Amino acid sequence: MATVKHLFIVNPVAGNGIALRMTDTIHKLFKELKLKYTDIDYEIVYTKEEGHATEIARRYSAKADYRIYAVGGDGTLNEVLNGMVGSGSSLGCIPGGSGNDFIKSIVTKFDRRRILMNTVLGSEEEIDLGEVDGRYFINIASMGFDASVVNNVEKFKAVKLLPNKFAYLASVLDTAKDFQDLNLRMVIDGEELDTSAFMVAIANGKYYGGGIKIAPDANIRDGLLDVILVRNITRSKIMRFLPLAVQGKHMDLEEVTFQRAKSISLYSDEPVYVNIDGELEARREAHFSIGNQKVKFIIPKNSF
Repeated sequence: MATVKHLFIVNPVAGNGIALRMTDTIHKLFKELKLKYTDIDYEIVYTKEEGHATEIARRYSAKADYRIYAVGGDGTLNEVLNGMVGSGSSLGCIPGGSGNDFIKSIVTKFDRRRILMNTVLGSEEEIDLGEVDGRYFINIASMGFDASVVNNVEKFKAVKLLPNKFAYLASVLDTAKDFQDLNLRMVIDGEELDTSAFMVAIANGKYYGGGIKIAPDANIRDGLLDVILVRNITRSKIMRFLPLAVQGKHMDLEEVTFQRAKSISLYSDEPVYVNIDGELEARREAHFSIGNQKVKFIIPKNSF
């Protein structure tokens, strides 16, 4: 039986050092595994800059088939995905960031060490991927208020002694002061809609924003993207909407419309932020789709 090659791509700055500290746990785990599986092989590689995880994943996947684990946040997971997609390698998610939203669609309990162990011992399964203008995403892409909050949150994360979850709330309150709804033209599976929008989420997974269950019914295996359009949310409604969204209880609100689709195009009059798996880009238009491209994902043992 061929040796399974395990590659851990670690973002050392993710989660203010959480990912880096997890490398000690990785070493200890494989020391124990080697007692039972003598031919087990693993390697840890550290990223040095933005985009480096993609380069590493692409280079290793070109040499052989690996189990490639992204150790960091959802941005690191997205980078690794875009480096190895289409290869014979499989993708694993080891949560070492501050948010780590995608893995919450798969595991019932968020325990970093247990997820690490169960992922290494897990099985591979093909799951869906979204695509936006040539870049793949595995979790959620969005445009509007939430993307502006992500853009704004960094200044609050820089505040010492302020936990990340409170930094996000502070950004919500700060962004709400000046945010204006977007004027969008949407084309969903060929049908056009001109609308104002507080936000639009294009979802493969369920969670984003550090645990907000924005797409509670999303399914990573159904071959469709969930489109959540939120309109007419005034400043006074934001603090009512957000707690409901955290719990995934917002879908019945009159301000929320929902449908599933294979292709979605969004057009804005001016450049606005698009949030793609936690990474931001400013653009006037974005074209989302879900097709036949899938990824072999390592489902942690005992996930459900």
